[in-house]
Amino acid sequence: MSEIAAAGLPAIFVPFQHKDRQQYWNALPLENAGAAKIFEQPQFTVEAVADTLAGWSREALLTMAERARAVSIPDATERVASEVSRVART
Repeated sequence: MSEIAAAGLPAIFVPFQHKDRQQYWNALPLENAGAAKIFEQPQFTVEAVADTLAGWSREALLTMAERARAVSIPDATERVASEVSRVART
């Protein structure tokens, strides 16, 4: 998910249906930001995807790309490393 956000790409996600729904929860912030669409596996059909894609104009895709970049955290690795170092020192 983070790579898609950092690259500023609109996306369609079809999360694996697992009891903890980890993939769904990871994709949800991008959908909530208007940068992606989530299809649960039962709703993932050719018709549903075709309808979704047909409804996305060039302008809509550019807006989705901007929204994806807006939720990206490009320095996430550095933030985590800094926090780990900070905690290790205490």
